[in-house]
Amino acid sequence: MRLSLDFLLDSTGGSLVGGKMPIGASGVSIDSRKIKRDQLFVAIEGPNFDGHDYVAEAFEKGSVGAIVEKYPQIRDARHSCGAIIKVESTQKALLEMSRHWRNSFPNLKVAAITGSNGKTTTKNMTHSILSVSGNVLSTYGNLNNHIGLPLSLLKLEKEHNFCVLEMGMNSFGEIRTLADVASPDVGTITTVGKAHLEEMKDLGGVARAKGELVENFGEENTFCVNIDDPWVAKIADRARCRKITYGIASREAFIRAGDISHEGMESIEFTIHIGEESARTRIKGIGVHNVSNALSASTLGYSLGCGMNEILAGLEKYVPSAMRLEVLRTPFGFRIINDAYNANPDSMRAALDELAGHRLGKTKAVAVLGDMLELGESSEREHELIGEHISHLGLDMVVAMGEFSRSLVSAVRGQTACHVAKSPQEAAALLLEVCGEDDVVLVKGSRGMKMETVIQTLYKR
Repeated sequence: MRLSLDFLLDSTGGSLVGGKMPIGASGVSIDSRKIKRDQLFVAIEGPNFDGHDYVAEAFEKGSVGAIVEKYPQIRDARHSCGAIIKVESTQKALLEMSRHWRNSFPNLKVAAITGSNGKTTTKNMTHSILSVSGNVLSTYGNLNNHIGLPLSLLKLEKEHNFCVLEMGMNSFGEIRTLADVASPDVGTITTVGKAHLEEMKDLGGVARAKGELVENFGEENTFCVNIDDPWVAKIADRARCRKITYGIASREAFIRAGDISHEGMESIEFTIHIGEESARTRIKGIGVHNVSNALSASTLGYSLGCGMNEILAGLEKYVPSAMRLEVLRTPFGFRIINDAYNANPDSMRAALDELAGHRLGKTKAVAVLGDMLELGESSEREHELIGEHISHLGLDMVVAMGEFSRSLVSAVRGQTACHVAKSPQEAAALLLEVCGEDDVVLVKGSRGMKMETVIQTLYKR
């Protein structure tokens, strides 16, 4: 990949105000610490750092150019030898570059995934399915916002047949912007759940924000519809495009699952039905909701031309991501379900149900739970509801951490032994004291709680 100076000027509407670019940029970076020789540096001003303070450093490391808003601050940099392109907004310039770059691949097929839960798992499963029949670029990690998505698109090369993009949001309008930039051929909304309620207020708001993905879909686009989710079904009713349905509970779904069974804590088997075709398949890991994610990925793959054989092969080779219902066998005798990547009320309930389902015989089931964040005025009540849910599961112990830990614990109402831990060290000590051979521990909380530190603390003792 080489981004020429003409391309950069045309796509961003910027002006060359200094330096030169004898060769095109081989890539794009917003981090001067990680920039590589011949890449373009985009100076983004964030809440903690201003990229304009590091333009000189980027040039020192071999950057061929920089896109800036505040040229006077860096015009005296001694090592500046690359092109300096001034724009009104570097964030907007990054989006426009990626839009133009994506549009330079007319034969590329793009799949977009959003939803309150399961985005990353569905993305990874979709990548696995599509890679059976072509070269796939997908969002790295969870770089799914107005910065991460364009950086992903700017990695496109001629050999790519497919691009799978995860789209996240915190406010209204963000999914619309990302969809406008990525111009997806197909898309899905995995679920509409209680996430980002601080901004969205209620499920109706979440549905409206997620629905932005398909609001401009036309006859040439396909919406892969989870008809098990009533909010997604409502969005589909308004969409003016081709639709393919999937679901576990809905027998009328075009792609559906049945005869679900667990192979311990190693894998889940089920029968996948695609129209009139049926076959037995398996996905590694745990979590019945991951069957829904597998159906979502299968529907995206099907809409892009994959048949049953490619779908089965892709699901078989899928490998679960770290900290997403990741099963760890510890040297302490007990197993850990590490679901510490993130949490909202729906995913918390699903993880707790999964934990309860693995409580066999005399083994103990223990939950270590951190706060669910970004719930706004609903925070206390949603934690109380999780406590009420726990009271019916028959767990052996709950260890809660965070500002709303006491709200959760009080709602359990003595049905389960509860502790409030003030630190990862205290939580880890409780686990070592209570848990033994073959017991199962769930560790989960929102990303800001960094609940994986409880697991890390165990291994440091």
